[in-house]
Amino acid sequence: MMKMLRLRWNALGVQEKLHILIQGSLVILFVFSTNWLVERFEKQIISHAEQRADEVADGLINGMNMLMLTGMASDPANRKLLLEKMRHSDGVSDLRIVRGLSVVAQYGPGLPEEQAQDEMDRTALATGKSAFKRLEETGRPPELRVVVPFIAKQNFRGTNCLSCHEAAEGSVNGVASVNIDLSQDMANLTDIKLNLWVGHVVIQIFLSLLIYFVVRKLLTRNIALPVKKLQLTMSEIQRNNDLSKRADVDEQNPDIGEMARTFNALLSSLERANERLELFAKMFENSGEAIIITDADRRILMVNPAFELITQYSSADVVGKDPALLSSGRQSKDFYRLMWAAIEASGQWQGEIWNRRKNGDIFPEWLSIGAVKNFKGQVINYISSFSDITARKEAQRRIEFLAHYDILTRLPNRALFGDRMKHALLVASRSKSKVGLMFLDLDKFKSINDTLGHLAGDQLLQSVAERLLSCVRQSDTVCRQGGDEFMILLEEISSAEDIERVAQKIMVAMSVAHQMGEVEKIVSFSIGVAIYPDDAADDEMLTHCADQAMYLAKSSGRNNFKLYNPEPADVSGDV
Repeated sequence: MMKMLRLRWNALGVQEKLHILIQGSLVILFVFSTNWLVERFEKQIISHAEQRADEVADGLINGMNMLMLTGMASDPANRKLLLEKMRHSDGVSDLRIVRGLSVVAQYGPGLPEEQAQDEMDRTALATGKSAFKRLEETGRPPELRVVVPFIAKQNFRGTNCLSCHEAAEGSVNGVASVNIDLSQDMANLTDIKLNLWVGHVVIQIFLSLLIYFVVRKLLTRNIALPVKKLQLTMSEIQRNNDLSKRADVDEQNPDIGEMARTFNALLSSLERANERLELFAKMFENSGEAIIITDADRRILMVNPAFELITQYSSADVVGKDPALLSSGRQSKDFYRLMWAAIEASGQWQGEIWNRRKNGDIFPEWLSIGAVKNFKGQVINYISSFSDITARKEAQRRIEFLAHYDILTRLPNRALFGDRMKHALLVASRSKSKVGLMFLDLDKFKSINDTLGHLAGDQLLQSVAERLLSCVRQSDTVCRQGGDEFMILLEEISSAEDIERVAQKIMVAMSVAHQMGEVEKIVSFSIGVAIYPDDAADDEMLTHCADQAMYLAKSSGRNNFKLYNPEPADVSGDV
């Protein structure tokens, strides 16, 4: 709903938008002013009703005083007659008296209505303050109830039948409850509301017509006609493809004049850009590198066929857009900020960057960007060229992988493992921590190769490598030494128990059969363990100790692990 309203609003012209805003403002002003006036009238009605109730209460008290002075107050019939007469006062719908507890205690209960009390009566008796309440029950006319207290004073009003000269000065002897009928006042208020709304509608229509014609005349004279003239000039330039023509600048209308000047500046930029593009047209067509030419605001003006081949974007896809549409997201904002700072400082930049093809593939490229300036030293274009270096990067990665990893299991090879072990021992020496080295040899691996073939053996080695990785931390290193031998480097351990737990995990993991094609096979490890610095002080000696412990495990029946023991042991037997 909101989207549809926004689209319709955007489709309106300036004149319609301005007229809607003005009319809306007037409506809001009229609504608030009407509500304010109605509230003022309503407050006056309530205030007047409160005054009438107070006058009735005063009359009732004075009547009671007269009854007392004439000796007629002792007869309840006289007090009841007084109440009936006062009920016929202007606007009074109900009237009664409630006597205070002190008066009842002295003279006994009076009329029934003089004894009944509700919350408003009790509050007025307790506080000595008048209370007011609007009564708007369904099916009954609106009323205002006012409860006025009788306060004993040394004056005529205080000497009434409720005090009988014995009440203390300022005590509350009773209250008068008066209901004022507001029906006629509310009806009058409704008429006032109707008259106000009718008046506001008439004023709204008059002001709407007046504002409409004034705004329309001003917009037509100051905006519509100058814009139409500028639009005709633009259409003529587009139709004739004549970039030498310029729009007339209307000095009487600064905003329109500024639009014309901006348009003329754009024409000048396009004219210069065309001259530059002609110089590079042949180079574009024949270059093996992708080339992009942008304007000074980095909007793409032209790309060559090599660009389309490398990025899979056509010329129509990118012309007029920022080259950032190729961004892969791998480089941070700081990278691009520094790149453009270098271009602004020296006029050129080159380096490796990652971009994205139209199909979403990310690829590396070697990019060169140069700024083209006019005779005033102003940048008018940027020219960038790049080549896809994916094949070169893949070759580099392949060489690096082969140099440091085992091609079958994709585990670190002996060279990389040796570097990591030297680094781990150096860190442990500084931090006074321990490093564990595990030497693992597959039991009877040769028989698997001989009976099932080398392909099954390779599958087994790959499966074993995956399980070894699952048994150690990411910070640990698993290495294939060659053949059926593996090594594990455990950094930052606290005791031999840490290594023993890893060895137990490996033995449990290896107890599950490995799948080699259609054949399942359970294999085991003979594991030797050495600890730095407990067993050896350098990497070569630590490796030797772990190797000796492995042979001890193999000679002890295989499928177990042994910690290095410096005592000589018989390690003969089938290995």
